[in-house]
Amino acid sequence: RPEIYFLLVQFSSNKEFLDTKDLTMFLEAEQGMPHVTEQVSMNIIQKYEPSKEGQEKGWLSLDGFTKYLISPECHIFDPEHKKVCQDMTQPVSHYYINASHNTYLIEDQFRGPSDITGYIRALKMGCRSIEVDAWDGPDNEPIIYTGHTMTSQIVFHRVIDAINKYAFVAS
Repeated sequence: RPEIYFLLVQFSSNKEFLDTKDLTMFLEAEQGMPHVTEQVSMNIIQKYEPSKEGQEKGWLSLDGFTKYLISPECHIFDPEHKKVCQDMTQPVSHYYINASHNTYLIEDQFRGPSDITGYIRALKMGCRSIEVDAWDGPDNEPIIYTGHTMTSQIVFHRVIDAINKYAFVAS
C-alpha cells in the first residue's frame, strides 16, 4: 500500500527500512507511545520482520512494518473494542457486518490496478463479506476484475487461494 510505504520513508533515515531509532521515533511521534526504548523497537522488529537478516541487523522492512501496523499489538486499535458489549440475540440484519466492496482495487475503480493484497488485507482485518467480481477469462480460467472497465485482472484461483489461507486469521 502506497500510504504505508510513504509512512516508512517519512520516518526512515535511509528510505529503505526502519532501524531501531527510526521505529522508536515513529512509535513516539506517530503512535503517541511514551517512553519507548530502542529495546522495545528491537522486540517489535524481532516479532514482525519476516527476513532473518532484518531481524539480526535490527531492520524493519516494508513487509515487517505492514505486518506490525495491522497487528493487534499496534496501538491503532483500542483493545476495549474486542469485548462483545451488544445484545447478540437479534437477527443478523440488525448488526453491522464488516464487508468490503471492490476489495481487489487499490486505486481507481475504472482504470486502476487490481491486486491480491486487497483481499489479504481485508481478511486479516476481520472482513467477513468480500466481493469477488468473477468473469470468464481466457482458456476457461475465470478472472477477477470490474467488468467493462480498464482495471487490471487477477486470476480467480489466486483469490480463492488467498481466501482459503486468510479467511479465519482474524477470527
